[in-house]
Amino acid sequence: MNGISINGRYLHELRMPLVPYKNINSVVSLSYPKNRILFEQYGEGMLKLTIPSLLALEMYRVGLLPQDANNAFSVSISGKPIGNYKVVDFLYQDSSMHDGIVFITLKKQ
Repeated sequence: MNGISINGRYLHELRMPLVPYKNINSVVSLSYPKNRILFEQYGEGMLKLTIPSLLALEMYRVGLLPQDANNAFSVSISGKPIGNYKVVDFLYQDSSMHDGIVFITLKKQ
């Protein structure tokens, strides 16, 4: 299964900090496996990500996805650069589904 990276960081390796178990001095984090991070290239330079909402939030928190929609960022698939992209659409899954999925559409610059 192919992995996707943004600005050199694979999304399946992105670690999200969690509250430590029973307040013990430990580092606890969550990451999602490759099979939870779906992507599809289509049309003229379009890329659609289907990812867990917590991962999308973390991508913004750590700056992988810029707050400014005009800023482009590099994207690679399986270590091969495919170009610079911008976020053109960010949609939440229908709330009746309760899966916490986000659909992010990127356009090649």
